[in-house]
Amino acid sequence: MIYTGILLKTIIAYFHLWNYGIRAHSTNKCPQVHLQTVPQVNLSEYIRKSWYIQQQQVNAYQSKDELYCVTATYNIDNKSKVPFFDGKVISVYNYANYEKINGEPIGIKQVLCAREPDPKNPEKLIVSPCYLPNLLGGPYWILAVGPKSNQYDWAIVIGGQPNDRVSNTTCTTSENTINNSGLWIFSRKPVMEKNKIDILRDILVKNNISTSKLLNVSHKNCNYAGAFIK
Repeated sequence: MIYTGILLKTIIAYFHLWNYGIRAHSTNKCPQVHLQTVPQVNLSEYIRKSWYIQQQQVNAYQSKDELYCVTATYNIDNKSKVPFFDGKVISVYNYANYEKINGEPIGIKQVLCAREPDPKNPEKLIVSPCYLPNLLGGPYWILAVGPKSNQYDWAIVIGGQPNDRVSNTTCTTSENTINNSGLWIFSRKPVMEKNKIDILRDILVKNNISTSKLLNVSHKNCNYAGAFIK
């Protein structure tokens, strides 16, 4: 009964945050995002190796103090299960350090679940704690990935349609909610060359997505203690 009560409270909290995000941003008119994933994303390749986050926005679950040694590893394993859904589910292992390189590890105790609701659009995933149904999950869109070959070196991920206006021509996702938040630049290696990061930022600008709130993530000398890396 205690577990059931905690689960119910968590679901209610997620629902309120999800509903707040919709109500708070529904009046904005930001340019519709068109994902730059032609051909379609190959999820098997996407989850083949770990990703090292190079730049990202803060959000309700990750503050500026946690932008050290940030990684994301995706895997299909015995944790890849969610209620009321029989489609593809991918376990999400996030990792970061608090306040400094090789500081307190964050994220290693909770595995999230990414769901593929529509196999025809593999670039549009939903992510949340595994015990929550898809309705309470947040959008995780692979905006662009490359190079267009058998192996991906970089990716740009956004937490759904941007609805927070930044300038006359650009918008971004929320920094204050759990769902409909987040913007990330991924690399297969810990430190990506600045000129390559600039190219990925240009992709965002060309899609009317603001880069002004992206923060650098430090990776130099990270040991990723306790992280699931592949």
